Amino acid sequence: MSIWTLTSECRRLWKNAFKSSEQIQAESLASFRRIVRHAWENTVFYPAFWKEKGFCPEDISAIKPEDIPILTKQDLVEYRNKHLAFPVVDRKNLHWDRKNIVLRSSGSTGTPAQFLYSRAALTTVEANFVRLSNLGGNKRVGFRDLPVRVIHTASIGPEYASYVLLSEGLSKYHARCLLLDTRAPLEEWPLKIGDYKPNYLSGYPSCLALLLHLQKHGIIQLHPLKIVSGGEPLGLSLKKELEEYFSADVIDFYSCSESLFIGAGSSWYEGIYLFDDVNYIETDSDGHLILTPFYNRAAPLIRYKLDDIVYGFSRSYEGPLPFTHIDRIAGRDNDILWFVNEDGLRDYLHPLVLDDLTAPGLSQFQFIQTDDSSFRVDCIAEESAEDEQGLSCIRESVRQQLDSLLAKKRMKNVQYEIEFPAQLLRNSKSGKIPLTVK
Repeated sequence: MSIWTLTSECRRLWKNAFKSSEQIQAESLASFRRIVRHAWENTVFYPAFWKEKGFCPEDISAIKPEDIPILTKQDLVEYRNKHLAFPVVDRKNLHWDRKNIVLRSSGSTGTPAQFLYSRAALTTVEANFVRLSNLGGNKRVGFRDLPVRVIHTASIGPEYASYVLLSEGLSKYHARCLLLDTRAPLEEWPLKIGDYKPNYLSGYPSCLALLLHLQKHGIIQLHPLKIVSGGEPLGLSLKKELEEYFSADVIDFYSCSESLFIGAGSSWYEGIYLFDDVNYIETDSDGHLILTPFYNRAAPLIRYKLDDIVYGFSRSYEGPLPFTHIDRIAGRDNDILWFVNEDGLRDYLHPLVLDDLTAPGLSQFQFIQTDDSSFRVDCIAEESAEDEQGLSCIRESVRQQLDSLLAKKRMKNVQYEIEFPAQLLRNSKSGKIPLTVK
């Protein structure tokens, strides 16, 4: 794809940001019906899958999204990628080629799966990055900042989405990217950075926190325009410190292997906007996000159910952008912790409740379930609260909230401990720090 193709796509997406929410929703529904027709006419999978579920569209031009059966990751694994819209010799083991790129999910939420993207789809994702970078904030990325220079820090793998976007996406525009492997000793990072002057920082929040530590102590002096965080929840205190110490706009990027651009939060507006001109977006009764990406016609996903549970879903949110809005991502199905309560019955602590834990000086936390009647809360304090008094205040605040929560759930029999380890546990497959560990 040429720079002219990217520019054209940027213009198209940029114009959408200034339409009304009613226009966006109408156009999103029309795009949904077009991708449904494409899937029906060009795949082996969808006609058979829908008929098996008792659904056969008579008039796609008037179809309602909620009439179409929901698709899950297990369906894709079971049917071995038969949702692809072109002939593939080996559907079990997809391969890269000139027109398409294969990504895989990390397996942090279950069985790993492969997801194929056309290179045209990557161009749309790149155009969305350009749009997001200049829709707001105090720092704008101009022609003088090109080619883009990025420092990216996260768990690095050749088929993960972040790696592909940086290696395949940026390289063709002569952009440079310095990759900092989180497995390398932290003292090596300043030497690797050297005199490199990035205008973007990106990575998991827990990894960006390491760069923040080096910046706060004067070990590095970076002056990026934008900081793009993704892969884990971005805490409010970390977001404020990143903005303060780097004097940069912070973008809380929301994506997954199934759709490389779902939405974004930022330091210049509240919550997270979900981009309806890239995906058709719904929720079920439990708050699970349901996606239909428009931009990847090579491997259409129609009403694909994510594990993510979102809070505050609204199509008519009054804010600076006309897109669907959520307050936050509350967690995933596998974040739910099940215990036996005072009555001997199984009951759960929901991620929506666990994620609300807050205390002055508390930077990060993680729930570790040890058995069906006990758990531990590992807490990371901000530097300003690492003394004995600060830790004591955090402990007492957390204890009061947990006691209240357990009493309401009739779980006063459930025991817990509050500890302050040097670091939180990471998922060995994805490198992410989950909210809960079982």
